[in-house]
Amino acid sequence: MPDLRGQIGQMLWRLGVTPALARRVAHHGRFALVMHGVSPAFDPSLPAALQPHHTAQQMRQTLSWLKQYFTILTPDQFLNSDHPGVLLTFDDGFANNVDVLLPILEEFDAPAVFFVTVQHVLNPRDWLPATRRLVEQVWRKAEDVPETTARNFFDGMTVEQLQTCAHHPLITIASHTISHPFLSECSLPEQENEISGSKRQLEELAGKPVDLFAYPTGDYDENALHQVEQAG
Repeated sequence: MPDLRGQIGQMLWRLGVTPALARRVAHHGRFALVMHGVSPAFDPSLPAALQPHHTAQQMRQTLSWLKQYFTILTPDQFLNSDHPGVLLTFDDGFANNVDVLLPILEEFDAPAVFFVTVQHVLNPRDWLPATRRLVEQVWRKAEDVPETTARNFFDGMTVEQLQTCAHHPLITIASHTISHPFLSECSLPEQENEISGSKRQLEELAGKPVDLFAYPTGDYDENALHQVEQAG
């Protein structure tokens, strides 16, 4: 069945309605965009749900459209000014954020925040829980995943890649816990380790302060909020 929503969107675009709305929103709007991995290309042999939500081509199209209508903001501009625009954020810290995404950000001179989960930086094949659940839908175990697929889709960035990003003028490294848990289900000591511990480890690895934090899956409770405030 044709995608009716997509057809309506294309019709509005041809009529000039969507560009006009985009210009109006861009003049006043402020948005934080939450994204994740970016693959070199779509693999038709694998389920779409298993693959990053953006390919390199799609990310170029997205940034081209955003740059046409919006200012791409730095974290400081987003948090400490009223400047309209969008903040680009990429969760988890996948290797493809460095291999595939970073050259595209450079191409568009687009600043971004990488919210990094420490676990798969210390060991890029120590995949996050959600990643493992996806992998198990196709392969019996992680070791069965082809090397190229593992690298392009699932691996965390290496310590060296983290350090490269930390000292890149377009990238801000920020914390996304150690193991990507549901923080509301963690004990107080576990929350402290996931929040304060991730900040501490990232600062040691990256050699720079880490001042921003993103809650995995957007999940938190009052204790987690307090722990983030205490961690700075």
